[in-house]
Amino acid sequence: MPTPSELPAISVVIPSKDRPGGVASLLRDLRRQAYPAENLEICVIDDGSSPAYRLAAPGLRVIRHEQSQGAQRSRNEALAAAKNEIVFLCDDDVELLGDDCLSQAAAVFVKQPEVAAVFVRKIDVLRRGARVRELELSISRPTFYSGDLVPCRHPEGPAAWGCGIYFARRRLLLDLGGYDGVYGLNGGHSFREESDLHARLRAAGHVIWYLPRIAIKHHVTETGGHGPAVGRRLYWFAHNHLVFARRHLRYWPLRAVGFLLDVGRYTWVQGRFRHVLPMLRGYLAGWRNALRDRGPGANNWLEHP
Repeated sequence: MPTPSELPAISVVIPSKDRPGGVASLLRDLRRQAYPAENLEICVIDDGSSPAYRLAAPGLRVIRHEQSQGAQRSRNEALAAAKNEIVFLCDDDVELLGDDCLSQAAAVFVKQPEVAAVFVRKIDVLRRGARVRELELSISRPTFYSGDLVPCRHPEGPAAWGCGIYFARRRLLLDLGGYDGVYGLNGGHSFREESDLHARLRAAGHVIWYLPRIAIKHHVTETGGHGPAVGRRLYWFAHNHLVFARRHLRYWPLRAVGFLLDVGRYTWVQGRFRHVLPMLRGYLAGWRNALRDRGPGANNWLEHP
């Protein structure tokens, strides 16, 4: 483990909307970290919350949007504004387990300059009434028939598809253009945009590293945040997956056809086919935008779809 003087400065990026309690809890977790306070910047993007956030903590700054611009734009703005080279891209409903999360991740960047991003072990906590269920969603692999990314076991080391809570070298993300607005048309529900960015990092020759010694819990909540209603969320799930599949998966047209099976499966899970029409609309829109996609930063139709 590097000495405290060898640890790099980290900027924590937290996009948030209408979840002040979640941000306050995460700030407490960050203060408990065994990491030099002078090496830690916390950047919260208040994306149109009502009322506006009133937060105070050492090393904290808040970027306020009067109107919501979505999680992707918020993250890109924070990446451009952050002061430090290593960033921790986090959500406002995350709990850090242990007091060495930052130091363990920082040590990988110090010891292995070729590593561009470090993934953590992520455990989704789902609550429905008195029932609590935990699912590990850390490292993924594409399914054969549809390309949907599903969890898989993976040892520590280089990986292909990780979760959306991760550490990265800020300059590399900026050089790639950051998060691409095609995944939600600059305001839709965020989905697959992290996997797209990870694929672009690997295509550029960089290594993404899985570090299971770091663990976080993602407390999935239904209130606040950037998540829309279920029907709209399923629309963007289908849309974004089709764009992602065309960009990064082999035999994508066949997998896009196979993904129709997932349309039925996911709508059944979410509402017993109540949301099948929004998901089918997203599926058809995804085909259209996948075919006219020109790559990150090259889609002039994004602002006026």
